[in-house]
Amino acid sequence: MMRGNEISQKHIKLFADTLLNDHIAAPMSSDLYITDSTTPVFSEKLMMFHMSLLSATGIGNYATAAAASQRSDLALNYERMSFEIGRYAKAGADIMIKNQWLEQPPGTINKEQLIRSPNKKA
Repeated sequence: MMRGNEISQKHIKLFADTLLNDHIAAPMSSDLYITDSTTPVFSEKLMMFHMSLLSATGIGNYATAAAASQRSDLALNYERMSFEIGRYAKAGADIMIKNQWLEQPPGTINKEQLIRSPNKKA
């Protein structure tokens, strides 16, 4: 979660700097809803699920923005940041797999193994 916060802050700074360089006011973020509570409200599984969902959504948003952007400098930033979020999402998936919170998704049949199977019927 801390790494995700660092990535988010870096992305916000990059976009804010881009706006300011073009003499456009950058929106300000709000810390209004942050508390000093140390008691977990949600389970680790739920938080990891939401981080995975937000990461996938972020990558999709950046890809859409890159495709629609007429500025090559922004499109390049979107692609670079998508890659960074992808690595972050992969690390999250690895955590979920390690803790057995994520099942192996369905895959295709290994046809080579099926052909060589001793139990095959002719």
